[in-house]
Amino acid sequence: MKLRDIDTLKMTVEEAGKLLGIGRSSAYGAIRGGELPSLKIGRRILVPRSALFRKIEDFQQD
Repeated sequence: MKLRDIDTLKMTVEEAGKLLGIGRSSAYGAIRGGELPSLKIGRRILVPRSALFRKIEDFQQD
């Protein structure tokens, strides 16, 4: 796996919010509330793409 491939595995909170159609503050609130999966690397908070898409699929099935 190359370094550029790793970039495709995660996204910023802002990017995740845009995909979900919610604002930045709401996305951070969803992370704090445990509704949106995330990982913290240093001071950065990132959202794993696979976990986000799995969450979306689960929501659509309910």
